[in-house]
Amino acid sequence: MATTPTKEDYVETIWSLIQNKGYARTVDIADRLGVNSASVSKMIQRLDGDGLLVYERYRGLGMTDEGFQLGQQLSKRHQTLEIFFQYLGIKDPDEIYQTVEGIEHYVNANVLERISALVAYIEQHPEWWNQYSDQLKSI
Repeated sequence: MATTPTKEDYVETIWSLIQNKGYARTVDIADRLGVNSASVSKMIQRLDGDGLLVYERYRGLGMTDEGFQLGQQLSKRHQTLEIFFQYLGIKDPDEIYQTVEGIEHYVNANVLERISALVAYIEQHPEWWNQYSDQLKSI
């Protein structure tokens, strides 16, 4: 199953809503993604057809194991990139969010793995990072 940035945004949003609220409604998905409910309904049907969601009309939706794993992976990718940009000294949450949204679908697994390793290293060696980040303040 090929994913697209749009499909990934929907899966990540649905996964996040289910994790935080226990359910995901069409109206919540539309609100979070800034799209209309008709667009959400169409994408839910596509994701159901792709085997990522289980959709029962008028009863709601759930995620298949594959959809859940993909949502978890996408959420982790997003969080890793947000943390990375915070470490780079970007303070504005909106700037971080917009930057992550702009690149997250195009960061390949190898690059993400290296960013994850760097973030882990920074967290394990804050003294090293503090020394380096002092140099970033002049930028």
